[in-house]
Amino acid sequence: MNPRSNIILWLIATVAVAALTAWSVTHRVPPITASAPPGHAPSLHEWMHQQLDITPEQHTTLDQLETNYEAERVRLRQLIRQLGSDLAIAIRDAAPDATIIAAQEKLHAAQGQLQQATLRHFIGMKQHLTPAQAIKLAAWTHDSILLQPEP
Repeated sequence: MNPRSNIILWLIATVAVAALTAWSVTHRVPPITASAPPGHAPSLHEWMHQQLDITPEQHTTLDQLETNYEAERVRLRQLIRQLGSDLAIAIRDAAPDATIIAAQEKLHAAQGQLQQATLRHFIGMKQHLTPAQAIKLAAWTHDSILLQPEP
């Protein structure tokens, strides 16, 4: 294969991974404050109240953290959708390779921002829990990551 073909194949693979990641983040990660439909696992908010014996003081603090995180999560998910669309349009329109790569890099950066926001939220919540509550939250988070259904 010639070098241009290698670049095109790399680009297609990168775009596929970016698109799958964007779809997964925007369609598979439930809002933390949403109620779970009947027969489904509870949301983190519901679970915390059911399993962690949250005190009224913790509730006040954690509720504010959840509200702030949810706003950031919604903003970043919208940005990811828009950047995914921009990338798809660049590919469809046969934009120059540098334009496609730049679009993919912007999408990847936004996905990373969402991951960082989620981890900061988890860490922030742990700071307001007792050690026993923090262990339960870590276990719930671990299981939630591992038990994500395949796309």
